[in-house]
Amino acid sequence: MKQVLALRRETVGRGLTYMSRALLAALLAGARIYGGYAPCAVGIVAAAGPGWEGLFALVGAGLGALQLLDFPHALRTMACSLLLFTANNAFCELRVYGRPWFRPVLTGVLTLAVEVIYVVRAGSAEEAAYCLAALLLAALFAHCGQLVFSAPDARRTQPTACLILLLGVLTALSAAQFQSGFAPGRIAAVLAVILFAFDRERAFALAAALCVGLAMDLATPGQSFLHAASYCFGALLVNLLHHGSRVRAAVVFALSAVVFTLPLGAEAGIALLYEALAGTLAFLLLPARVLRSPRGETSTVPIDGAQEDSLRERLRQSAAALWELYESVSRTEPPPEENPAIIFDRAAEAVCRDCSLRELCWEREYGRTYNALNDATAELLQNGVGSGEEFPAYFAERCIRFASFLGAVNAEVHAFLLRRQYRARLDAAQTQAAGQYAQLSELLSQTAERGAAPAAATASLPYCVGVTLRPKGGERLSGDSASTFETPDGSLCLLLSDGMGSGEAAQRESGQAVRLIERFLRAGINAQSALKTLNGALNLRAERSKGFTTVDLLTLSLKNGEGEVYKYGAAPSYIKRGRQVRRVNCSCLPAGLAGGAEPPEMTHIRLESGSFFVMVTDGVADGTDDEWLENLLAQWQGESPQQLVSAILADSYDHKGTGDDAGVLALYLPGNGTQAAREV
Repeated sequence: MKQVLALRRETVGRGLTYMSRALLAALLAGARIYGGYAPCAVGIVAAAGPGWEGLFALVGAGLGALQLLDFPHALRTMACSLLLFTANNAFCELRVYGRPWFRPVLTGVLTLAVEVIYVVRAGSAEEAAYCLAALLLAALFAHCGQLVFSAPDARRTQPTACLILLLGVLTALSAAQFQSGFAPGRIAAVLAVILFAFDRERAFALAAALCVGLAMDLATPGQSFLHAASYCFGALLVNLLHHGSRVRAAVVFALSAVVFTLPLGAEAGIALLYEALAGTLAFLLLPARVLRSPRGETSTVPIDGAQEDSLRERLRQSAAALWELYESVSRTEPPPEENPAIIFDRAAEAVCRDCSLRELCWEREYGRTYNALNDATAELLQNGVGSGEEFPAYFAERCIRFASFLGAVNAEVHAFLLRRQYRARLDAAQTQAAGQYAQLSELLSQTAERGAAPAAATASLPYCVGVTLRPKGGERLSGDSASTFETPDGSLCLLLSDGMGSGEAAQRESGQAVRLIERFLRAGINAQSALKTLNGALNLRAERSKGFTTVDLLTLSLKNGEGEVYKYGAAPSYIKRGRQVRRVNCSCLPAGLAGGAEPPEMTHIRLESGSFFVMVTDGVADGTDDEWLENLLAQWQGESPQQLVSAILADSYDHKGTGDDAGVLALYLPGNGTQAAREV
């Protein structure tokens, strides 16, 4: 039932995502600039990417263009959107597609390909300037859309990108006006300006008010910079004087609008005043949970030496308490296992109590009865049910209620096995929880012992990295994930993970493992502790999700080339120096299957200049059929790790086919005198 509900929630969530893309693209089609261009909608189609999200954005942009634009510009907008959707689906498998600049550049190029013929036909510099501005805006909205769509909490992590998308929406809404001259879109703009002024820092609030005002002025012919000046004036006063009171903020903005509109003419002044008053009323009617606390952000207060020592001592005490809790749980002796004799005791109590042969079986012939039941015990527990053949013939023939006795025994065997299974699961959960206490204590201890963040070490070793991930045949996404990064202490980390299965689910498992480990290592947590924590967390949820993932991690000092290789169930790695190839093996289970407190396998290595270090997943080679890979590495004469991973992946077709995801990650330390860019 829980799985059905989770599937329904996921389906509803996806449906809402698709509809939001379509609605946003349709709405932004109304943001007309420079005579009819709709670059905002085109950018959203590019940002939505391939698949269903892109398709819904394409449909939304097309319907919005047909409703809100004149037919020639609607046709051009639809052509640009269709080209971008097709290109997204064609290029989504390329590695370069994931780069943040690719889709904005693609948007500009394809929009230019559609619009250039109209610019040439117009033959004016003014039209060329309008077209260039539209191209830049389309690329900007593609970039901002990418940031917002990929961020789990875009309001906090991508405020600038959210503001730019909001400007497009407000520009589209401002196109609709009442006969009296004021527009619902400008009322929404006033509300946005007050919100920014109320809960954002002054610099951001003023910049946002200026941008919103300019967008309204551009969408309102003949109004000069009226809205920009009015919004900035009101935002400044609200930011200075509201002191956390919503009513005060609304009154201040309303008074600023009255003061600002007094010198204006009747038509412009009344429209501006009505919009300001309507926006302040909407601000007062907003639910309290929509607003952040004033200024919204927590200020950072410097910590002096005494406070730092006190904080460290608290962390140490917390770590000691968790360790004591771990030891108390670990020292608790498990209860003794239940004696299987209870099965026959309870069955006899139910069946033999008023039997005429009770005295014979359980007193005068007790020894033979005991031996008969003891001989049957092992087979009964192994099979889980008895058929009668498990008991000796002399016992079965003597018992006048044998059928009833066998039924009672089977019921008790079933209950006994259920109790044993429950105790085993309870013991496993207790062991996992205790391991989590130990790992959390270890992390707190490391944090307490670590002072200020170490300065980034000066790295003396240049390096190049190449990586290639290939999905299983028929899948769009690879279940393997990889990452390369440097930590503040001057270590280079290479990380490769293979999720269970293939496709989107496996990619989600491996990608999450890679992200968590990278966060731990960037924060200065010891690699072994980080991996043990991940393994324990995957163990705790294994009962529900049945998911596990392999982990292959290299941490290498860029000062001396020494490092450690950590593995949870990963395929072998290879060290190449000249024609010599060394294999680094692993025999432990993947993370999520290994014991919760079991550390990863670790191998110390040292890489010299001119060396390669190669990681692969089992879709390339699994240690039982990797002779071809060792031969390839031994004969390789190049110095480009990207060419090496491409060659390995190409040769893997002949040995492993495309029946599994395949990932290759290679590191090269150039020889003396060789220049190498640090690139991934």
